[in-house]
Amino acid sequence: MTRKTHTLQSWIGAGLFCMLGCTSAQGAAFDFQTAEYFNQEGLNLINAAEAYSLGYTGAGVRVGVLDSGIDAFHPEFRGGKITGGYDFYSNLPYQSGLGEDYDGHGSHVAGIIGALRDGVGMHGVAFESSLFIVHEDDRQYNYFTHPDPSYLSPRDEWLDKSLAPAWRYMATQNLPIINNSLGFNDCPGVAPPCNVTEYGSAVAAEAAFPLSVAAFRELAAAGTLMVFATGNEKQLHPDFMAGSPHWFPELKNNWLAVTAISETGEAVDYANKCGVAMEWCLTAPGGGEGNPGLGVNSVEDEGGYTRKSGTSMATPHVAGAAALVKQAFPYFGAYHLQQTLLTTATDIGASGVDDVYGWGLLNVGKAVRGPGRFTGLFDVDTLGYESTFSNDIGGAGGLTKRGAGVLRLVGANTYAGPTMVEGGKLVVNGSVTSEVTVRAAGTLGGSGTVAKIDNYGVLAPGNSVGTLTVAGNYTAYPGSVYELEVGPDGATDKLMVGGSADLAGTLRLTGGRFRPNASYQFISATGGVTGGFDTVAHGLAFLTPTLALSSGAAALAIVRNDVPIARYAATLNQKAVSQALDGISSRPPAGMADVYDEVLNAEAGQVPAIMEQLSGQVHAGTESALLNAGGLVTRTLSNRMRANVRAGMAPGKALAQAGGAMPADAMPYPEALPVWAQIVGGRSTLDGDGNAARVRNDTTGLFLGGDAKIGRGWRLGGAFAYTDGRIKLDGPSSSSRVDSYTGALYGSNNWAAGPGSLRFLGGVAYTRHHIDTRRNIEVGGSQTLKAGYHADALQLFTELGYRLQASRNGMLEPYAGLTWQNLRAGAFAETGGQAALNGKRRRSDLTTFTLGLRGKAEFESGRSQVSLSAGLGWRHAMGDVSPSRSLSFAQGDGTLFRTSGAPIAKNAAVAELGAELRVGRKTAVGMGYSGQFGNGNTDSAGTLYLRYRF
Repeated sequence: MTRKTHTLQSWIGAGLFCMLGCTSAQGAAFDFQTAEYFNQEGLNLINAAEAYSLGYTGAGVRVGVLDSGIDAFHPEFRGGKITGGYDFYSNLPYQSGLGEDYDGHGSHVAGIIGALRDGVGMHGVAFESSLFIVHEDDRQYNYFTHPDPSYLSPRDEWLDKSLAPAWRYMATQNLPIINNSLGFNDCPGVAPPCNVTEYGSAVAAEAAFPLSVAAFRELAAAGTLMVFATGNEKQLHPDFMAGSPHWFPELKNNWLAVTAISETGEAVDYANKCGVAMEWCLTAPGGGEGNPGLGVNSVEDEGGYTRKSGTSMATPHVAGAAALVKQAFPYFGAYHLQQTLLTTATDIGASGVDDVYGWGLLNVGKAVRGPGRFTGLFDVDTLGYESTFSNDIGGAGGLTKRGAGVLRLVGANTYAGPTMVEGGKLVVNGSVTSEVTVRAAGTLGGSGTVAKIDNYGVLAPGNSVGTLTVAGNYTAYPGSVYELEVGPDGATDKLMVGGSADLAGTLRLTGGRFRPNASYQFISATGGVTGGFDTVAHGLAFLTPTLALSSGAAALAIVRNDVPIARYAATLNQKAVSQALDGISSRPPAGMADVYDEVLNAEAGQVPAIMEQLSGQVHAGTESALLNAGGLVTRTLSNRMRANVRAGMAPGKALAQAGGAMPADAMPYPEALPVWAQIVGGRSTLDGDGNAARVRNDTTGLFLGGDAKIGRGWRLGGAFAYTDGRIKLDGPSSSSRVDSYTGALYGSNNWAAGPGSLRFLGGVAYTRHHIDTRRNIEVGGSQTLKAGYHADALQLFTELGYRLQASRNGMLEPYAGLTWQNLRAGAFAETGGQAALNGKRRRSDLTTFTLGLRGKAEFESGRSQVSLSAGLGWRHAMGDVSPSRSLSFAQGDGTLFRTSGAPIAKNAAVAELGAELRVGRKTAVGMGYSGQFGNGNTDSAGTLYLRYRF
């Protein structure tokens, strides 16, 4: 096989070489295998589509790249792809749209890491990652102009001085990953090329590159994963950079060395082998040598794409893969990223780790599922994140879980070392053959199998409710906790122990549905149960648990205690429904089992909210709103009667005519406009009283009416109305819709009395309400409870006023009004869930008395007549000002309880405003406002009306 020459223009001496050779979001995996994906063959070779299908694209992860710069104008790096960096050559920052690549190497490498997935060309391994670009200062030395070997020592010294500042700068940037497709391949006193073993000792290696080694230590202290190419000199070991941990073991946990195969999977002869770096080395696609491959396809400087080969091209595959793993596990440090990439690689050489390919071929589709082996202690702080290791994990090492958050193990895990839960929660849903120790700040849960448990912290079997199996012994120590939860079907958390169970500490009930007169077995031990719990901790207000231990099991017996539910209710409504529930709470009916489960398992502080939902006060609140809304009918009819009650005859048009027939417009005409239509819209609020919730009612509707003169000054009329009401309660998710149909008869008269006139109005109205209620509650599960029923309202109303002419155009009228309203609400039966209620018939009476003063002014505006009116008054209500309903649970024992609605204010201020424009002899249009305000209640209505005379 003929290999292309691997050179780099403006080489930083023979020691900094071109590793490439200078010749030239979630779904199924196949959804990501596009033409753009296959244009970079290495993606398929490392199983990238599998990682993409799990949702990992590198989003949110920054990858550092130390190289020859980047073509910041290339389309593959647009849209904020470059998020910072520095060019030490030009002393300018790198940023989106700003940056130069000095020979094309850096752009090609950066493209393999993170070129955009935009349907054009190719895309990077971590196509949604961001790039932090650094270019070292290489101005002081050019190998091609100083090829004499006598320059070896100055060259080594300059390389050290050139690269170390760049690395030290990057160590301050909080970069989780840095790609280094470059290397040192010269050794003092040895003709190039050479490898890391030829430095002879750690002292000699550090003496050759003291600044770089110091920078490496700073990067390790910063927690950065350093990804290096092994080199392209056909050597048995990598160059100095990739092999540095050979001399400086403190770097080992932060290092990855990368050797190469072709982009289509064949061996290549140019790549340095893993050699002494095999413990931290793996393989990735670096491109072929013309036969069988042409190189890795990636970004070309100054536009387009090109293929290049070398371990420089293999390295960014690994750096990009590390970004995907970092996205999957944001809390991973350098060691965790390194171990996960190494232990999930696909073996392509001799069995196990070897000196040619290291751990094998990069498999990022597997790596994003977590590590494949623990080679030592995998000590990880999950930092509050929830994540899952789904691979089968083997190896001689162990696992320590620290910090807040949840880590789940779902594979068949055979690692030999211990498992320690120091903090947060470890969930075993697969199997673990190691012994598990739960420390005081840790929790162990899951539905899998473990070998043995020593519990100093918290044991919480299941995922919610489930069974955790222990093949050996379970030992609980003083201060430990066993958390017990019961599911809605009565199933409980269980611990199945193959050996013995030695109990201590606290049994803590954490929730679920404990039922009276039930027993729950939660531990079964083949080798017997010894010890016991010091306490049973719970917050149950109405149930008492008792622990029962036998030779091979532990169980919990539950009984209803003598604490009444009403003890913790806060309002009269809540107490009423509590008392209705209490009677059969020791043996709840099957039809209300879920409701009673939630009620009886409640803590004291939860009771008020539960009872509020169950009280059904939407029915009483609807009655309050309907009684209050009855005033809209009487106000509307009264306003229309007042408009015509004093209407007489208006003179016709004046004429200068001596004789003959009088024209029609000169004849007197009636001032009354007897036919009218009125659009109404209103909103009322009945404030809650600490017992009942606030009620809001939005009403719209249409009134049609007319009246006629019948003699002796009397006018008699009738009207029909339809209104649509939307009633909603604050707090409980309850509402009702009311369609109301009204028919009315009314009459009025006016008599001269002294300086003014006495006015009388009166009428009767009947309304049929069609009511549909809806309650959404979350007690005993989510329930939507509905009912439909009727209510009938009868109203009698009258008003007496005395009208005084205050000026030529103005009038004042003191008045007194009286209204009586009778509302008969029908029975109903809710449907939709266990908490459904039945309601009995209800009759309510409300009487209101009003005293007030009105004023009116009339004036001419062109050919039209305008009138303005205003009024103030005081209204007093008597009777059923706090409506209530008698209710019972449909699935209960029929016990009645009474729920009250929001009260109607006994005393309220009344305000009126109006304006009318008389258009010609036959038509008038107007608008009005009426409002009542008292004791936190408001009732506002606006009207638009038309009056007409045929």
